[in-house]
Amino acid sequence: MPPHDSAARLLAALQHGDDLALAALLNRNVRLVIDSGDEIGGETIGRARVILALAEQLRTRADASLHTVHVNGRPGVALLLRNGEVIGVLSLDDGEPIETLWLSTARRKLAAWNRGRPEID
Repeated sequence: MPPHDSAARLLAALQHGDDLALAALLNRNVRLVIDSGDEIGGETIGRARVILALAEQLRTRADASLHTVHVNGRPGVALLLRNGEVIGVLSLDDGEPIETLWLSTARRKLAAWNRGRPEID
């Protein structure tokens, strides 16, 4: 994996539950915006809080696998069920340390992803 590929490095840290590697990728004041399509979504700020929020998102989706994808021209990670259904898309700014992450879990926003299954890197 190329050293500049922040999505691949983020993916590896998330897959291995490596909080130290994840922390090294994130700005101290990183911002995670979650669009769940309801009142559960929101914003989390700060490296430790974002790491905990991402871990919680993955814990509630233990049956999903992670794959690098491109999200509107940005690097990202998709959460897919075994049947290929996309249940979450995490996009990030293309730089390190990462300053902003956007996670969409809103079904209506993921509909386009599920119509034309994503191209997995």
